[in-house]
Amino acid sequence: MGLAKLMKATVVLPRVDTPEVVSRLAELEWFHPIQTPSDHSNPYLDDLLLKAQRLFQEIDEVVKDLGIPLETGVMATMFKGAPKGKTDYFIENIQNFIADLEDKSAAILDNPKKMIAERNKVTKELEEYRNLKDALEMAAKVNLDLTLFGKFKYFFSGLFVIDSTDEVEIRRTLGDLPIYTSKLSEHKLSMVVFGAADDSDRITKTLRSFGVHPLQIPANMPQNPSVAYAKAEAKVKELEAKQTEIEKNIEKLKESLLTKVLSLHEAAKVAKDVLETTRKPAGTRNFALIQGYIPDKMEKKFRSMAKDYVSVIEDVHLHSDKHGGEGEEEEEVILPTLLTNKSYTRTFEVITETQGIPRYGEVDPTPIIAFVWPAFYGLMFADFGHGILLFGLGMLFRYRGNGSLRTWGTLIAASGAAAALAGLGTGEMFGFHFEELAILAPIFAPLGFVGLLSVSELTFEQVVKILEISIAIGIVHLLMAYFLRLRADFKQDNKMRVFYHDIPTILQYFAVVALILAAIGSGYDIIGMFGITGVTHTEPVPWLTVVFGDWVTVDLVAKVAPLVIIATVVIMIIGGIKEEKHLKAQGRDEGGGLVGIIVEVIMVRIIEMLSNTISYSRLGIMLLVHSALLVTVNDAFEHGGGYAVLIGGNIGIMLIEGLIVYIQTIRLHLYEWFPKWYVGEGTEFKKIVPKMLYSNFVWKDSEVQVQAKEMPAQAEK
Repeated sequence: MGLAKLMKATVVLPRVDTPEVVSRLAELEWFHPIQTPSDHSNPYLDDLLLKAQRLFQEIDEVVKDLGIPLETGVMATMFKGAPKGKTDYFIENIQNFIADLEDKSAAILDNPKKMIAERNKVTKELEEYRNLKDALEMAAKVNLDLTLFGKFKYFFSGLFVIDSTDEVEIRRTLGDLPIYTSKLSEHKLSMVVFGAADDSDRITKTLRSFGVHPLQIPANMPQNPSVAYAKAEAKVKELEAKQTEIEKNIEKLKESLLTKVLSLHEAAKVAKDVLETTRKPAGTRNFALIQGYIPDKMEKKFRSMAKDYVSVIEDVHLHSDKHGGEGEEEEEVILPTLLTNKSYTRTFEVITETQGIPRYGEVDPTPIIAFVWPAFYGLMFADFGHGILLFGLGMLFRYRGNGSLRTWGTLIAASGAAAALAGLGTGEMFGFHFEELAILAPIFAPLGFVGLLSVSELTFEQVVKILEISIAIGIVHLLMAYFLRLRADFKQDNKMRVFYHDIPTILQYFAVVALILAAIGSGYDIIGMFGITGVTHTEPVPWLTVVFGDWVTVDLVAKVAPLVIIATVVIMIIGGIKEEKHLKAQGRDEGGGLVGIIVEVIMVRIIEMLSNTISYSRLGIMLLVHSALLVTVNDAFEHGGGYAVLIGGNIGIMLIEGLIVYIQTIRLHLYEWFPKWYVGEGTEFKKIVPKMLYSNFVWKDSEVQVQAKEMPAQAEK
C-alpha cells in the first residue's frame, strides 16, 4: 500500500524507429511519458496517427448515433447490469493493430451504418412530410387545383392561409384588389387575392408582413390542397411505422453488438491516445529521445524492451528533477504519483481525490481513510436493517456494474457493513430493539456488545455518552493529522516547523484535551477546577487517570495544562518571528508582523483546535437524529399508521439520512483532517495504455509479457 517507487527511463533511437519503440512502450504499459516539445516528427507516424484519429472518429460517431453510453448508468446497472466480457486483440505492433482495428470496424459496423443511414433518411423524409401536412392542414378544406394560379399571363393570383383576426387589416391594405376568403376553422381563413402582374410584389410583401406566404405544394404531390393533405397524412403514417420498425431493429442490433462496439471504441481511443502522446519525441532531426517514468518493478522489463537501443534508467529523488537548459531558469519537475493500494483500499481513492492525489513522497491517506470512513459512516448511520440494505445495494452495483460505478458500489457496501455492525452496537433494526423482535432476539442475545451504544430512549445519560465517544474519536483523528504533519516536515528536514510549530502544536493540543477531560471530571465546574472558588477538585480525570494512575487528578491537570499552553504559545510566537525574518531575507515580505503572529497563535490556532474537536460531535448528533426519526416512524406505525408509513418512512430516512451522513463524513475529512497535514497537489501516473473495461491486449511473440498480476495495485484502477 502507499506509493510506488519510480525510476526515470530514457531511450535514444533513430527517429525512423519511433513506431517500433512506441509499440514496445504500449506493450510495456507501465510508462508515464514526459512531454517535451519538439519540432521534429516522423511522417510515417503522423500518417499512422491520422488513420487512428479518423478511425476513432468514425467509431465514435456510430456509438453516438446508436445511443450507446460509454459507461452504464445507475438505473441500467440495477435492472439490466453493465455489459460484461472483453475482446482480445492479438497485436504484433501498433501499425498492424490499427490495420486490424480498421478491418474489424468495417466488418462489425457495416450493418449498423446502413441501418443508421436508413433511419436518417426516413427521419428526414418524415420531417418533410410532417411539415407539408402541417402546412396543408388548414387548407385541406379548399378543393381547388393550385396549378390554375400559374396559368395567368397578365394577372397575379395567390392562395394564402391567414389568421381571421388579420383579415380586416389585409383588406384595408389591399382594398383596391379582388379578395375572396373562405372559413377553414374558428381562427383560420383561406384567402385568394387577384391583381395585375405588377401588383405581385405589393401583394406578397403585404402578406409577408403578417407572417403569411403563398401556399405551395411540392411538384411531386397533387396540387389540390385537399388531395395533397390526404396523401401527406398517409405518407406520415407509413414513415412513422417504418421508423418504429427501424428503431426496433437497431435496438436488437445494438444489444447483440454492444460489447464489440464498446471494445472497438475503447481500443481505437487507446491507439489514438498512444500515438498523440508519442508522435513528437524530443531529440534531433535524425535521433529521437523518449523519456518517462516507470515503477521500479518494471526496470527489468524496460531493459529487455529497449535492449536494441541506447537506454538509461536512473533513480528519481524528491525535488531533484529539473528542466532548463544553459542560461535558462531551472524549473522543478513534479514527479507523477502511482498509488499501489490493494483492491479494498483502492476503493477509497475516490475520497482522497476530492482533495487531490498525494505528491510523490507524500503519505497516501487512502489506507487511513479505508478504515476511518466506514467507522464514521457506520456510527452516524447505525442501524442493522438499514446497514444490511445499504450493503446489498453496494454489492449490487459492485457485481453488476463496471468502471467507476463498481468502485462506488464497493464504497457503499463497506459503509453499509459498518452501519450494520454499528447497528449491533445500538441494538436496533429499523428502529426496533432486537429484544422486541422475537425471531432475532435469541440469535443476538448471546453477543455481549449488542446494545452497548443504545440511544433509542434518548435519555440524558445516553446523549452524553455518545457525544463523549464522538469527541474521543475526533481527538484521535486530529492527533493522527498532527503527527502526520510532524512526519512530513521531519522528512523534508524543515527543522523550523518541526520545533516551532509541529511539536508545540501537538503538546498544546494534548493540554487542551486534558483541560476538556478535567472539566468533565469536575462535573463541568469549569471555573472551580482552577481553584478560584476555593474548592480543590481531587476527582479522577476520565481516561488520563486510567492510563497514568490515581495521581492524575482534576486539580493537577488544571494547574499544569495552562502552563503547557502558555509555553507552547511563546514557542510558536518565537517561531513565527523567525519564519517571517526568513521570508524577508528571501525577498518575500509576507505576514502581519508581531501583532499578526500573536493574534494567529493565541486567537486563531487555539480556537481552531477547540472548534475542530467539537465538530466531531456531529458523529453522535447524526446518530441521535437517525434514531429519533426512526422512533417517530415506529410510533406512527404502532398508532395505526400501517405498513405504508413504516416502509415509506424507512425508505425516506435511508435516502435522506444516507446522503446527509455521506456529506458529513466527507466534510470531516475535507475541513477538519486534510488541512492539518495533507497537500494533495500530485500528478497522477498515467499508463501509456490505461486500464480498459472491454478490451484486452495480447502481444504476439513478446519478450515483455506484462500482465495485470505483476502490478495488481493499479490493474483495476
